[in-house]
Amino acid sequence: MKVEQSGFQFDYCLTYKRTEKTENWFLPFEDLEKIAIINDIYQTGPIFFSIKEVPGENQYREFKYYLPINEQVEIETDQDLFGCESIKVEFALKTRNIADVNLQCMQEEIIKYAKENQFEIESELYCIFLDVYNDVIFDFYAPLRNEV
Repeated sequence: MKVEQSGFQFDYCLTYKRTEKTENWFLPFEDLEKIAIINDIYQTGPIFFSIKEVPGENQYREFKYYLPINEQVEIETDQDLFGCESIKVEFALKTRNIADVNLQCMQEEIIKYAKENQFEIESELYCIFLDVYNDVIFDFYAPLRNEV
């Protein structure tokens, strides 16, 4: 696994939170894109998400999905699941995967790499999903607790 130090920033993101089985990570993508279209919101970057462990659960994770957009918006819904926020991860361990992805394995691999190389990482892992000419690329980021 090739790992480098990198970061990312998106100034405006439509967000959506849910707890879901790890293998169902992709389900909200279509919903986010539909909400953007229905509300005349312009998508400016790839959909991505953060993933955190749920205490006492092996199969479920807490997901927060981000859809980069062109300006600050408020979505009116009956649920308090949606929001709009900026995100900046300055210092992170980054790895790229172009094969079939098992999120749990990727999370374990990057945690193992961090421990072996004495990096302190945050509990969240970010996954940026890139669709390039029907090839799927996953960039995984594990934010560092301290600048290296």
